[in-house]
Amino acid sequence: MVSPEARMNTLLGMWMQSNNSTRYAAIQELFRHDVVFHYGDAEYVGFEALEGLSDAMQSRYPGAHFALNAASTVGNAVRASWVLKASDGSEIEHGTYFAMLDGDQICSLYGFVEGTDTP
Repeated sequence: MVSPEARMNTLLGMWMQSNNSTRYAAIQELFRHDVVFHYGDAEYVGFEALEGLSDAMQSRYPGAHFALNAASTVGNAVRASWVLKASDGSEIEHGTYFAMLDGDQICSLYGFVEGTDTP
C-alpha cells in the first residue's frame, strides 16, 4: 500500500515534470484512464487532458515546483494540502487536493486553489 504522502508527492511532482515520457508514465501510474479532475471552473477527463494541463502549468509558471504540506487518507479518499512555489521560492498559490481512489489509482480529483487564477 502506498502512503498518502508518497502518492501525493508523486502527483505534485508529475505536474511540473518537464520530461514528457516521465510525466506520461506517472499519469498512467497514478490515474485511471477515465479520471476526472475538477480544477477551478474546468473539468479535465483522461490522460491527454491531464498532460495538456501540465503543459499549460509549466508554460505559465516556468521553473515552479509543488511542496506537500500534509496528506491523509480515510477509506478510499486522500486529502493533501500543497503550495506551488516559484523558482525563487516565493509562493504562487496554495490549495488542497481531494482524490478518490479505485484500488491504487485516482479515479477523480478535486483541486481547491487559493492565490492566483487557475490556467
